[in-house]
Amino acid sequence: MAWPVGPTLIKMIRRWFWGALSLFLVTAALQGQSRESVLKAVAQNSKWSPADKPIQYDEKNIETLAGKRAATITHYGFAGVTTQNWSGPNGNVRLTLYEMADASAAYGLFTLERSEQSGPATIPVGVEGFHAGNRLLFWQSKYLVKLEPATPAADSLARIVSENIFGRSWKPPVSNHLPPENLVRGSERYIVDETSIGGEFELNPQTLGFDDSVEVATADYRVNAKTAHLVLLLYPTQQLAKKYEDQWANSPGDHPELRKRVGPLVGLVRGSRDQSIAKSILDGVNYESQVTWDQPRPDLSLRQVILTIFTFIGIALLFTAVVGLSFGGLRVFVKAKYPDRIFDRPEDMEIIQLKLAQGVIHKELSE
Repeated sequence: MAWPVGPTLIKMIRRWFWGALSLFLVTAALQGQSRESVLKAVAQNSKWSPADKPIQYDEKNIETLAGKRAATITHYGFAGVTTQNWSGPNGNVRLTLYEMADASAAYGLFTLERSEQSGPATIPVGVEGFHAGNRLLFWQSKYLVKLEPATPAADSLARIVSENIFGRSWKPPVSNHLPPENLVRGSERYIVDETSIGGEFELNPQTLGFDDSVEVATADYRVNAKTAHLVLLLYPTQQLAKKYEDQWANSPGDHPELRKRVGPLVGLVRGSRDQSIAKSILDGVNYESQVTWDQPRPDLSLRQVILTIFTFIGIALLFTAVVGLSFGGLRVFVKAKYPDRIFDRPEDMEIIQLKLAQGVIHKELSE
């Protein structure tokens, strides 16, 4: 296969450059998608339109909207909330858009909302969604979306909002370690503070290690028609996990058969003292260590990145020009100061002449 040359090669390089630049710009835009850009995209790409002005909430006034849950929402990682009425072909819907710090925070708030509902019905919108009473909720990327009332119009607007939210949607690591076998779907919770630990878990929240940055996931399991709770605790290090496991082992009334530790992950079965049920659940608790390079990402804007790139290009061009002019200037100076002594000395010069104007000379070799 021949490699393209000349104008064809230049065109290929240009296409590669513009393709890479477009990909970079799109990636940066997705990472920086704000609530305002989501709502603007919904209005531009659908027949829905805002019916009034949006109401904004931040850490200063979130308690006005969330009440006692404001502290828990802040612990998850809260960026802001926008509420607004929207009008569409099928009716009016009130939209509440929670922007969280990341996808894990959005998932945590979603599980908190779901746990407070009675008999939520799962719906296929976003990553996960449900109907409960007169409300529809789903989470996707770093957003939790709530629509009221839960009418066909809300279903329509929910799909449109989901189509205009971009970015990765991932659950927190501890939630990914919940065993799938015998899991009661929709019972999963992601917990980041002591106030969210309910009495059904028979645990003292102050002994779990929230001060040591523990992450907690809970879920219900049904084994042999009996229900039990699993509490997963993921600590930053194995040493911390062992420290808290030793505290439980030394406490009165400890039941080691209801507990399992694998590296930094600790599983506790609550709501049942049946050893066979506990073993069935804990057998699915596993952990595989992974080594990653965890370095903080510099907080650079797109403008700063582009400016830095062209700054380095300018430095490279300036360096090349200085080196070229220095070498050329040195050569001219030496030739003027010391002609035919260092550069272009006659004894080193050799010129090959073709002598095209000279006639043909016949020479014969004699034996």
